[in-house]
Amino acid sequence: MSFDLSTLLAITVFSSALAGCLLLLSWLQHPSVRALGLWSLVFFMGAFATALIAARGFIPNAWSILIANAVLATAYGTMWWGVRSFEGRNTRVLFAIAGALLWLGACAVPAFYATATARAVLMSAIGVGYTVLAVFELWRSRDEKLPSRWPIIFLLVVHAAAIPVRIPLVASRAGTSFHFDLLTFVVFEALFLSICGAFLFGSIVKERFLVWYRKASFIDPLTGVANRRAFFEKGSKLLERSAWTRTPVSLLLFDLDEFKAINDRFGHAIGDVVLIAFCEVATRLLRPADLLARLGGEEFASLLPAISQEQAAWIADRVREAFENISHTASDGSFSATVSVGIASSDDGCCELAGLLAQADCALYRAKKNGRNRVEKGMLADSVSVQPLPQTA
Repeated sequence: MSFDLSTLLAITVFSSALAGCLLLLSWLQHPSVRALGLWSLVFFMGAFATALIAARGFIPNAWSILIANAVLATAYGTMWWGVRSFEGRNTRVLFAIAGALLWLGACAVPAFYATATARAVLMSAIGVGYTVLAVFELWRSRDEKLPSRWPIIFLLVVHAAAIPVRIPLVASRAGTSFHFDLLTFVVFEALFLSICGAFLFGSIVKERFLVWYRKASFIDPLTGVANRRAFFEKGSKLLERSAWTRTPVSLLLFDLDEFKAINDRFGHAIGDVVLIAFCEVATRLLRPADLLARLGGEEFASLLPAISQEQAAWIADRVREAFENISHTASDGSFSATVSVGIASSDDGCCELAGLLAQADCALYRAKKNGRNRVEKGMLADSVSVQPLPQTA
């Protein structure tokens, strides 16, 4: 059984161009994602190169062989470039077009240019090389858990394995018809790559935006620490894990002293600087596993897993002292700000966030009442929301 080469190549051209249009539309919606534009260009170049190959016999061989494969090699390099751009890595254009330059240089040798199999081997090597490099770039960024990452890796690995099929296809060419097995496989593999590639490349970009939006919804935009929503959502889970492992959790409740007076005297811009400075100090002195959040205004909270109340008091006092020692500059001179801290701990038997906050809030009130710029520990009697830790069987 044989198939008309022009018809099958036309299918490939159409599918590649359609994939390019879909990715171009996605890029127009998200112009900041350069990878989408590069991937769109990949499929357009693939469609153009295939159209030139399909026109062999109607146009000079310099176009259908030399230029067509140079464009195809550039498409592979651009695909790798797009993946690196998506992963936030810079790429020199020279590296992306190195395959095309290698192809053009090899074709300058008459013996090579006259041998179809040699040309097919070189083009297959270029395609496999860039595809494997793209797979490597995706794989080494696997810590960013995007659902479409592994399907794209699988798709590219399959494509890299399928590229060498073109070598026997070129070697067995006779007239304008090919045997079903090789030609149909190549055409439908290209069709599969175009459809799945356009869908998956567009999907992975959308997934990253969703991750970014979710992170943004949990971050206080001024200070960069977690916001109130993140504190209650992550804090509840942290307490559940600590209750399960029967390890203590301590809560530090911070409130900057006389912050309204700072805003009134120096302006809100200086007040923002003070808030940012406090978060920088607290972040530096707390552990990476500790949860620091801005609850609102000048009030902050931090959950410290596996920390007793005594240890928490020592940490809180370090933060308090370090913040007090910072000098802030305003138009009419320098000043320092202070913070009061209330502490609660699951050592007292409370395993709910609301109960810990109630204890810490009472302790914070005592710190304010007793002169500010001090640390006070919470007590069991401070809260009516105390719940006992769950007992193991």
